[in-house]
Amino acid sequence: MHSSRIDRRTLLAGGATLATIALVGCLEDDDEDEPEPVVDAAESLEEETDPDAWHEVESIRFDGWVGGWVGVEPDVIDRVENPTLVLVEGREYELTWENMDGVHHNFAFWDADREGVRDYATDGNEEKGETETLRFEATPEMATYRCEYQQEGQVGDVEILENITDSDD
Repeated sequence: MHSSRIDRRTLLAGGATLATIALVGCLEDDDEDEPEPVVDAAESLEEETDPDAWHEVESIRFDGWVGGWVGVEPDVIDRVENPTLVLVEGREYELTWENMDGVHHNFAFWDADREGVRDYATDGNEEKGETETLRFEATPEMATYRCEYQQEGQVGDVEILENITDSDD
């Protein structure tokens, strides 16, 4: 009889330990419910959309992967997958992207109706390591940017800010 008490106590202690571990595991899962980047080179899906963080930006750099665009520059989008671009209406920008996987990509701005904005698109390439540069003026029509060949994976939002001139007051 004595040995069955030990087994019973051991069983109860083990059950309590398992219940505690399960509860802690459930609590820790909250963070894991957040979506993860598809592209291994990306570290986040979160970026800084505070207009002040974008105030001085004139050039933007991306790495192009089938799974998504990965920000390189400016720092506010570094290693962020498909980050929101915060642009100032009327400001000119230079956007350069590099093909990282040897799959055919291009970069294009689209409006809310999924149509190209002006001729703001690169020709595209499938050479790993090749870059393309697009010079453009930010316009209110810009709603998204995307690769026209991988439209679902390589797509991000565009936020256009009104052009408020700086003053030295």
